Amino acid sequence: MKSNWTLVIVLCVVLLSAMAVLAGDNDAHQVTVTVTAINELAVSGGDITLTISSATPGSDPTDATDNTCGLDWTTNEASKKITVESDQASPTFTLKVQASSVTGGSGTAQVTITNAAQDFVTGVATTTGSCTLDYTASATAAQGTGSDVHTITYTITDS
Repeated sequence: MKSNWTLVIVLCVVLLSAMAVLAGDNDAHQVTVTVTAINELAVSGGDITLTISSATPGSDPTDATDNTCGLDWTTNEASKKITVESDQASPTFTLKVQASSVTGGSGTAQVTITNAAQDFVTGVATTTGSCTLDYTASATAAQGTGSDVHTITYTITDS
């Protein structure tokens, strides 16, 4: 009889231990995901040189063009645009740029670059986008020779 009681006690201890393991303990916590304003852009393709070196006799020099650079952007905000400006306050020669193959916005007409910000790509909102930068440099024969060095800045801003 003593061994039966021992068996019963052992079984009770095993069952109670198993129930404690099955009951277990748990806890929970809250995780908050916050996304802040993101407005990033990058110019690809590096520095370029536009050289005006020919003309048709009797005409002003032939424009120089380049479309080897691009612009990529990401924004998670609505109502944005991209502007363009130069650090050159008094250029001798004319420099223009136009956005082509635009995704994630609408390119404007060709812009004559000045030292005041001008609309370049509009309708940018909660998107990734890109465009090719089509530069055109022009000069008149009367302007002579020389060089203008521009630092061109593109900016994502409120529209």
